[in-house]
Amino acid sequence: MDQQRIESMSAVDRAWLEMDSPGNPMVVNALIDFAPPLDAEALRAELLARLQRYPRFRQRADDAHTPPRWVEDGELLADYHAHVEPPERWRPDCDLAAAVARQVCQPLDRALPLWRLFLYPRADGGLTALVRVHHAIADGIALVRMLMALTDAGQQAAGKEPAVRLEPGRHGPLAGLIARLDALNRAAERFIDFGREDLRHPGRIPAQLRELRGLLASAGQVLRLPQDNPPALRQPLSGQRALAWTSGIALAPVRRRARVEGVKVNDLFLAAVTAAFARYLDEQGVPVSARQNLRVSVPVNLRPPTTDDLGNCFGLVLVDLPLGQGDRRKRLKLVAERMAELKHSPTARSVLLALAAAGHLPVPLEKRLVAGVAGKSVAVVSNLRGPERPLRIAGVCLRELVFWPPQAGGVGIGVSLFSYRRRVSVGISADRALLADPARWLALFQEELQALLGRPSRKPAAVKSEVKGEAKSRRVGRRAAASPRTAGSRRRAGAGP
Repeated sequence: MDQQRIESMSAVDRAWLEMDSPGNPMVVNALIDFAPPLDAEALRAELLARLQRYPRFRQRADDAHTPPRWVEDGELLADYHAHVEPPERWRPDCDLAAAVARQVCQPLDRALPLWRLFLYPRADGGLTALVRVHHAIADGIALVRMLMALTDAGQQAAGKEPAVRLEPGRHGPLAGLIARLDALNRAAERFIDFGREDLRHPGRIPAQLRELRGLLASAGQVLRLPQDNPPALRQPLSGQRALAWTSGIALAPVRRRARVEGVKVNDLFLAAVTAAFARYLDEQGVPVSARQNLRVSVPVNLRPPTTDDLGNCFGLVLVDLPLGQGDRRKRLKLVAERMAELKHSPTARSVLLALAAAGHLPVPLEKRLVAGVAGKSVAVVSNLRGPERPLRIAGVCLRELVFWPPQAGGVGIGVSLFSYRRRVSVGISADRALLADPARWLALFQEELQALLGRPSRKPAAVKSEVKGEAKSRRVGRRAAASPRTAGSRRRAGAGP
């Protein structure tokens, strides 16, 4: 077989591939709202053409081979990989959340390239696309960069012409034994790297050995962390997930408030996340002591700024959020202090190294290592930054983007924030055994964020959710409404794309 059609799979990517479980596929899910008017079939053809320029989107994962590899799959099954959902199958604009929730719980076919598109034409002539990409292909940061390259501006910068010109107006992510195995595998891998690169610079070796010892020590510290999260959020997973999201949070007021408070924008969001969990547990009758923390995993980008490669190159930092602190200002101060302490921590890189080590282990041991690291937290909280200018694909504006990262190691809650066009979308995906009503959690998050901004009476953005098999669209304290722009809210009169 042609050498160019086969690529080895990195250890980290293999680790993500093997983390799949029947009720918890390791798939990054994103929802993109395309402005009307457009032609659904023409957009589908253009998306297929642009995605196939990336080898990973033409390759399947051959995990029968040791080590696993990426193998060219031949002719793409277009109807499988880019499926237009007929209106009669999902009542446009009424149960988008239910339609999305049905898909995000489904695993991808391992015999085919590990991605799918679901296109939902809307009654307003626009279209909502659910993009599903296995984490073995790329992490969220790499996927955002890929999205930028897929846009008209990205294609123009790369000197590529669109495959189709669309014309408007048509509708249509055991302590002792595993830690030792981790150390052995990573040490071996790093010494191979020394042999290839650093023997040309012998003076670097002592410093890198010190770095390696520090990273392994950090990984060991993670594995030894006590599991002291609230018991209500550490229940066995049911395999049934509920979703909620909103796209209507203005970024400028958050930036202004962060400057006033002398904190980072992410600190404000994490403080609101903390308060939302505290209030949600309180409403469920779960007592929270004043000293109770909530440990979450926060992904950290570790790839060089100039690379456009796919794959996984991120680590995790574990932060203890002050769940029991009832004073908003004190809570924000504690969150900011704890995040600042993590700035120069080796934890993120040590977790990446642990994942790479896991990718060299037999699958059962790999899963135990991943569970040992990831299971120290109860939620993953991702914050990705997108462009401030509107993106277009074949002339069609991408109005809103929401994403949900997967959670490994028995973690059942994922919270994502994504900034685009000076607004922030927030998505939450939760196993029903841990958080049965994510729409309520998201409403509490918005209330707490507005309170931190000094505007507790401000109307929160609409929340779209899928709970107990029914799609619910709600505007907290207001009448119900439905439109894809705010994932369920009615568009204000005269608002354009």
